[in-house]
Amino acid sequence: MRLYSYYAVRHFSNCYVLGPTQRGDAVLVDPGVFDEGLLRLLEGRGLAPRHVLLTHSDHGHIDGIRTLRKIYDTTIYCCDPARLDFPATAVRSGQTLRCGELDFEVLETPGHSDDSLCFRQDRILFTGDTLSAGSVGRTDSPYFHALLVASIRRRLLPLPGDLLVLPGHGPPSTLGAEKAFNPYLAPAAANGGNAPAA
Repeated sequence: MRLYSYYAVRHFSNCYVLGPTQRGDAVLVDPGVFDEGLLRLLEGRGLAPRHVLLTHSDHGHIDGIRTLRKIYDTTIYCCDPARLDFPATAVRSGQTLRCGELDFEVLETPGHSDDSLCFRQDRILFTGDTLSAGSVGRTDSPYFHALLVASIRRRLLPLPGDLLVLPGHGPPSTLGAEKAFNPYLAPAAANGGNAPAA
């Protein structure tokens, strides 16, 4: 398997592509744009995105899907298909998605939005806007911030520390680094104020 990261300047967001080392079917995570650069990445490596995983329905993570669907036959997975204006399949915590040769564990992490998901694939954790390097997702109130931190503590922190954290915005991290150094996850911060914008 190969992993590619594609940065979209339009939304300052990350899209991720997982595919075989040779040509074949691929998985996209959060295609916030689908532009010439992403098309070149896929076509240049002979990858066809047959599966799309959405961590949540913010525009910076889904706006590329309309164009994507005009080019490829793909299945889209998300928490709440009713939020979208294109067909998608609902998934929930505890499910394992089989996408080609890859298995993804689904983890519901509400707080930044009530449809937030994270996806674990082996040693990789796609966190969307739930968790990023040194921060957590923006929320609208202290209640939702507390809900977000509780979601991270319940669903993510019990996972192995060597997982590679690939967020929707910003650089990668590891779960171990976030456990040790993320100020929003320190015990004293569990009921603290709102997080900065993700």
